[in-house]
Amino acid sequence: MTKDKKTTVKGSKISPAARKLAAELGIDPASIKGSGAQGRILLADIKSNRSFADHSLNSETAYGQKVSMSQPHDRVKSVKIRRLLAKKMEQAWQSIPHVYVTVSVDMADVVCLRHDLGVTINDFILAATARALSEHPWVNASWDGERGVEISEINIAIATATDRGLFYPVLHRCETLDLLQISHKAHELIDKTMSEGSLTEQDISGATFTVTNMGMLGVESFGAIIMPPQAAVLSVGTIKGEVVVDRQGQPAVTPVMRLTLSADHRVLDGVDAAEFLDTIKCYLEAPIVLTER
Repeated sequence: MTKDKKTTVKGSKISPAARKLAAELGIDPASIKGSGAQGRILLADIKSNRSFADHSLNSETAYGQKVSMSQPHDRVKSVKIRRLLAKKMEQAWQSIPHVYVTVSVDMADVVCLRHDLGVTINDFILAATARALSEHPWVNASWDGERGVEISEINIAIATATDRGLFYPVLHRCETLDLLQISHKAHELIDKTMSEGSLTEQDISGATFTVTNMGMLGVESFGAIIMPPQAAVLSVGTIKGEVVVDRQGQPAVTPVMRLTLSADHRVLDGVDAAEFLDTIKCYLEAPIVLTER
């Protein structure tokens, strides 16, 4: 693999993805203190800048980068990557009996807390998912051809769209990480994904569960295809203001997000999926818990 290109910014270095985001937001990289190796500026450093935080919720991608809806859609993507992914998806759809369960989550507290902590909404989702997988180990499982097998390590793949195609970098040992650690490691990993030639075999291996987020595209809910031998994949929709009934019985508008779990019905039944989603929902509606070890 070729080494990731690095750009010097007044004595420090900035990754291509971070440089691109800074340019889109009009942020001077020289004003940012890098948290990467040797002071390198990462995507996480750009997103923690107030200029980034002031952008709307739904312009935020799974990795905290702004989506430009005016960009042309004729970018050339890797034919090889598309063919490999198409083959995997075809095999998965033909061999795995999918069951889908969806829940709505009140994201009001996450929306408020993310600014204070300098993390993204997707960081909260990853942290909540890791906690829920620890409490529902039968979801963190694989199909061995005859039965579901629980896996002790929680390794979450993050579906990531790039100009070259769709990648699934893996955040390893999530059961040992808190919210801020997950945020830092996830953004470093996605930063590598956006830089061609930077991902290693370790970075894309060993996934036990997948999270895919299309909220930045305005998608309200969707059911993703499971990547074998995993037993499930979590699909994340956009956040929209919806009218709900508050505790006093009065109508109120609150930011709501829908989560859909696609589960392998050979390993999980509908009740398993519903209980798992309910645990994620509880964490996201009381997100302060995710900041604790």
